[in-house]
Amino acid sequence: MRHAGTFQIPTYAIPMLEYGDTTGLTDLDIELVNGFIEANFPHGYVVDWTGIDEPYFASHPEFGIAAEVVEADFYHA
Repeated sequence: MRHAGTFQIPTYAIPMLEYGDTTGLTDLDIELVNGFIEANFPHGYVVDWTGIDEPYFASHPEFGIAAEVVEADFYHA
């Protein structure tokens, strides 16, 4: 697997990225997460939630508006 980078992922998106669970997400949230995946990982990904225990506020996460985020290393599948 090839490392794609470390990204600031909004905490609300973790269940969708990890399990495909869209419970509680708006249609816009789902569209933004899907856009992130399609733009960066069209052939799939593996994620390592390196900052899962250290969430913090970011004004410009990878997608969406300012939010609590965690850092995650993404790899091309």
